[in-house]
Amino acid sequence: MSEMITLSKEQLAELIDTTVKSVGATMVEAKLKELGLDKPARKFVSYKGQIDGMSETEIKALDKKEKIASFVKAVANKDTASLQAFKAMSEGTDSTGGFLVPEEFASEVNRIVEDFGLVAKLARKFPMKSDTLNVPRLSASISGSYPGEATAGTPTTPTFERVVLLAKTWVGLTPMSNELLEDADISVVDLLTELFAEALAGEIDSQGLTGTGSPFTGILSDTGVTVVQPANGTGNSTFTGAATPDNARDLISNVKPWALQGAGFIMHRTVWALMQKTKASTSGDYFISTVNPVVVGASQTQGFPTAMAGTLWGYPVYLSDKMPTTTAVSTKFIIFGSLRHLYVGMRKEMNMSLSTDGTVGGVSMFETNQSAVRVTARHAIAVGLPKAFAVLKTSAS
Repeated sequence: MSEMITLSKEQLAELIDTTVKSVGATMVEAKLKELGLDKPARKFVSYKGQIDGMSETEIKALDKKEKIASFVKAVANKDTASLQAFKAMSEGTDSTGGFLVPEEFASEVNRIVEDFGLVAKLARKFPMKSDTLNVPRLSASISGSYPGEATAGTPTTPTFERVVLLAKTWVGLTPMSNELLEDADISVVDLLTELFAEALAGEIDSQGLTGTGSPFTGILSDTGVTVVQPANGTGNSTFTGAATPDNARDLISNVKPWALQGAGFIMHRTVWALMQKTKASTSGDYFISTVNPVVVGASQTQGFPTAMAGTLWGYPVYLSDKMPTTTAVSTKFIIFGSLRHLYVGMRKEMNMSLSTDGTVGGVSMFETNQSAVRVTARHAIAVGLPKAFAVLKTSAS
């Protein structure tokens, strides 16, 4: 039976340290030999020209290997003195250690979400089974009279017309490499789908509010909508002068009472800021309270697509970045009315497809190992009842 050896804590720690150092050094030496780095260091006078049949690139590569080998050996042997030679290595500089630290990106894309979707959420929607949908509307009503005793009354008949919803196809197209689709930490297709949905909502807002007829005519451009234009020479030729509570009140009086239900003001956020800064001429107090009067739901605050930014003359104010923001004379820039009288025909909801075939922008997806995301939607937009709206226009001078 062998004799038991008793070691103190200090002796045991020293034994472990020596053993680890010995085994570690042996393993390092074996690996260096396997890599061909155990040979005596070469003493290079210059990297120019050939040394022992080696090119300048090969000499530099070997020198780098030798430096790495020396560093590894110093770490394994806990050689503090040798490690001092590497004290200049740092993460901030690529050549002195930065290449050893991989770049890291969060698996998300931070961005400001576009606040669009006002028209899509508040307008009246009509499902469409074909490219064209006719919506009848009354253009002139009937009337009566008091003809008197034994006198024939005057006959009248209502007059009808139609609003034509003609569907157009909206297309979004984005090519990308298949390597990006495979290697990205985030779902590129999901991100693009979200961005396209916002872009489509923005385009519907643009066409419904300010469209000029290509392809749809919006509220500001419809000739049947009532236009309120202040008199010339009164400071109303710019947004700054015309965006006043008084002019906004004139819009309300130009819309018949039956159309006031659900009505509100629609303007660009910069115009709303001008309106908010309006002060009473006598007291100097703000006409509109600077405290946000409305918060809709826990996740919607002022200005979000269908949430009110505030109230004006008791009616909600909605903001849209698709409304005019560049001031000029004779420019329509504020809408008053209910978007229920703006019609949106839905022929086909947004559809997305991914393809590796075909050509996008003159580039073959198949030949270049790319894929293309295509998003389509078919819809129509028309002002259903123009007289349910009034718009404010800057003066001509």
